[in-house]
Amino acid sequence: MTQHPPIRPACTSRALRALPLALAPLVASPLSCAPELAAPPRFHEEAEPETADPAAAAPELQIEPEAPLHAAPPVLRLRVPLPGASLEGVDPARALLLRGKIGAAHLRQIEQGELSKALLERVVPSIVWLNGTPPGDLSLTVAPLAPLAPGETYVVASGSPVFSHTIEIATEGSLPVLPRLWPPPGVGASLGLGVWCGDTPLPETVAAVTLEPSGTAGELRRGAVDDIGARCVRFEGAPLPTAPGEADELRFVGPPVAFPGEPAAVSLDPRPFVLESEPLPTVAAACALDEVPLGPGCARIADDRILVRSPDVPLLWAIAGEGLDEVLALAPGEPFVLAPLPPLTAVELAMATVDNAGRVERRTFSTMTLAPMPHVIINEVLANPVGPEPGQEWVELYNDGGVPADLTGYVLADVGGETELPSISLEPGAYALVVNEGFVSDDELDPPAPPDTLLIRVPRLGSHGLSNSGEPLKLMDGGGAVLSRSPATPGPKAGMSLARVGPRAPDGSVGSFMTSWPTPGRVNIMNQEIP
Repeated sequence: MTQHPPIRPACTSRALRALPLALAPLVASPLSCAPELAAPPRFHEEAEPETADPAAAAPELQIEPEAPLHAAPPVLRLRVPLPGASLEGVDPARALLLRGKIGAAHLRQIEQGELSKALLERVVPSIVWLNGTPPGDLSLTVAPLAPLAPGETYVVASGSPVFSHTIEIATEGSLPVLPRLWPPPGVGASLGLGVWCGDTPLPETVAAVTLEPSGTAGELRRGAVDDIGARCVRFEGAPLPTAPGEADELRFVGPPVAFPGEPAAVSLDPRPFVLESEPLPTVAAACALDEVPLGPGCARIADDRILVRSPDVPLLWAIAGEGLDEVLALAPGEPFVLAPLPPLTAVELAMATVDNAGRVERRTFSTMTLAPMPHVIINEVLANPVGPEPGQEWVELYNDGGVPADLTGYVLADVGGETELPSISLEPGAYALVVNEGFVSDDELDPPAPPDTLLIRVPRLGSHGLSNSGEPLKLMDGGGAVLSRSPATPGPKAGMSLARVGPRAPDGSVGSFMTSWPTPGRVNIMNQEIP
């Protein structure tokens, strides 16, 4: 058993109210706010070894938002009132949330501040703080820093005072959880801005909110920037005064629920507000000859879409106009597509970018879109079929444009060579499978394409067949211009394909392709369970 000294909160006014906790028993506080207690108050009946419930006489546990202990929501706060307790009798560092049930021996470890390696591995990263002032109205709050797993059992336990409570997370009926989109993990440089976004529009809201514990006061509003982003909510708060060096240690959480009591109520991802990076200044990207500046990025104008390349810094983009209402959190240099837009039309867009420190730059962008054109993409690749190789391999093309595409001179290239496609037309919205001469449409081993799927047979697909190791492919037109790419990825299992998540998912973007069940000649279906 690993030995650790008992932990007590640091003697600062902020720390008396709050103790950020990830794996608190791992680190001892350098100061003690009160003398060590010979016997901390115990609020439970002595448990029998490992099997008895040590929470028999614990103080009541309150869940925010309100829920029964056997059906708690995945995003929550756990509050334990401590009537009559004193500051000297409460040690937030010995209040933990753990996965699974615990017994009397586990609770003694928590009480003594001496956690075994096995128990440490069950600690859920949380923030723990005290509310109120003694005597009479002191309470302890535990806020997990990530959604809890549906159907799983957890225990909130304390070593000073001694108590424990078991909760179970509901498997159904919980509010949807909006992911925290901005700032992105690892590069946050603001304690006063957070943006959460989901898949459906949200109602208007303005609610006064304070980050906990004792953090920034501000407002929760719909929209990522101003009124752009109807499926998002943002927190905007005033700067938080901090002592020198104190800001690096601060962690805060937002409210667990937005729009409480409404049909549109949602849980908010509890990832903490923390300073993880210096502010990163936005330097505009250098645009190529066939690009135009779009805010700090660069754009290629097409017919029903604009292809945009973000600058070399993390940015949140919010863009509205011409039916668009887009909010995108982008890595440095990541591309994205603005669509659909009307072809051969003057368009004007309102846009804003937000850097990792929460600084906002607003702009407008005007352009003229082009006439309708074809857009042929690599949509799916089956390089490792269950059937014989290379005969049953294929590359699926899709025309996402508004007019037919003449494939004369088009070339598929892998690392080892090029395969020229025959002269054939691919209609708008149509799929085609590029296959070897000996390809069998239904070999009863791999999923077949619909009978009317266009098969483009070539003498050789790939230099020696498609590599099972996940080599990149590119599609070029007759002039050598690259039209579409599929990335180099770890080789999928036999029978699994590499599929584009959507026709307009841009080449080079993180997450544009995923391993999937093959869907030749049909719309790719993502998020299927893969064994």
